Amino acid sequence: MRHGTAVRRIEVVDDENVRVITDTEVIRCRRVVVTVGAWTTRLLGGVLSLPSLVVTQEQPAHFALADPSADAARRAATEWPGFNHAYDATQARYDYWYTPVYGMYTPGQGVKAGWHGSGPATDPDARSFTPEPAQLAALQRYVREWLPGADADVLEPVSCTYTTTANENFVLDRVGPVVVGAGFSGHGFKFTPAVGRVLADLATTDLPGPALFALTLSLVEARRRSDRDLAR
Repeated sequence: MRHGTAVRRIEVVDDENVRVITDTEVIRCRRVVVTVGAWTTRLLGGVLSLPSLVVTQEQPAHFALADPSADAARRAATEWPGFNHAYDATQARYDYWYTPVYGMYTPGQGVKAGWHGSGPATDPDARSFTPEPAQLAALQRYVREWLPGADADVLEPVSCTYTTTANENFVLDRVGPVVVGAGFSGHGFKFTPAVGRVLADLATTDLPGPALFALTLSLVEARRRSDRDLAR
């Protein structure tokens, strides 16, 4: 484990050898699993063909519990649900919504709530980290109307990045010695155990990843044809 170590470059030698270059060393290995979120295109753009990955700056917030007592916090840790809240854009009551909302309780920080993928495109190394006032005010209104257990006026804005493909499908695939997990920063968190299993299989076996999550459409079609041939 090398904490706080920036990877500057990845060099593919052949199907069984790859080099990971940091500021202080070159690490040689048979497989590398790249799960770097907003920096995927920057690190792998010259290594293999990637789908378009859009990076956006998002601004969820942590809201204090309406009941700040220690007992309420203990109950929240076990009873507060994680949630995804869809809406009907044709109804006037939702006219201030930007997108669906997601949220969960974060022990020690409060109730997290945020709009899903509504922020501006950004450079992950040059983002402002500054909340957008109109979006934040709308999020506070959402909390007042829908989350009675949270205090809409006591909050701590959070700045984070989403990295998504055009259709929000994940990218879970391997090309030679490089395994890629990308395109789901934000909405993919809840699938962490399944994503980890797929990436582990890609790194340690010759099994192909799910065709739905292939790097390119051409790979998807090639796998479908291979499956049809095997079926025959």
